[in-house]
Amino acid sequence: QILMFALRGLAVSFSVFLIVYCTGSLAVLCTWNRVCRRVRDLPMQRLENLFFGLRMFPLVLATLTTAAFALPSFLLLEPRSIVEPMGNVPLVLAGLGAGLAFFGVANAVLAVLKASRTVSTWSDSAEQIDSPVPFPVLRIRRSVPALTTAGILRPKILLSGSAEFLLNGNELRTALHHEIAHIRRRDNFKKFLLRFVAFPGMRGLEAAWLEASEM
Repeated sequence: QILMFALRGLAVSFSVFLIVYCTGSLAVLCTWNRVCRRVRDLPMQRLENLFFGLRMFPLVLATLTTAAFALPSFLLLEPRSIVEPMGNVPLVLAGLGAGLAFFGVANAVLAVLKASRTVSTWSDSAEQIDSPVPFPVLRIRRSVPALTTAGILRPKILLSGSAEFLLNGNELRTALHHEIAHIRRRDNFKKFLLRFVAFPGMRGLEAAWLEASEM
């Protein structure tokens, strides 16, 4: 009975999560273009925050609804001593919700592994250089990427020898400060979070966020 109670609780939680997440995602899809037109005169930093908040809204809403309402209500109100079968619709919803969660985790893990391999390739034979910035700056042999930020927990800046040669002192400092801004705003971590919230049709909003974060 305890096992069945726990399984029913998981099924209810995943079902509620799926319904709220899909509803929130569809609401964002239907409204973000109009929101974008109304707020296009805002400073880029506020636009970046707004676009990222819109993109994460379905996940936050679904998680809070499930954790704060659905699961506590089930634990408080569902009799533990009753063994009752679940209908086909709740089972299908629970399976889809579990699949959505699994896909999000797998997508994020694969993205981290791919990024790690790519950065490892870029950083092959890299050497750290002296710089006035508070993060490690590594000179890489490749010309591409010219300058980029890598890492989430221990971020570093990769600078190609070509870019270092072509930029004068002021240009290089400006470019480095641009990458420092990415680190301080945790943009790589935000990109990682977006891997959890895949949903058809969201690429336009994600591209708008990416453009605002660069600006």
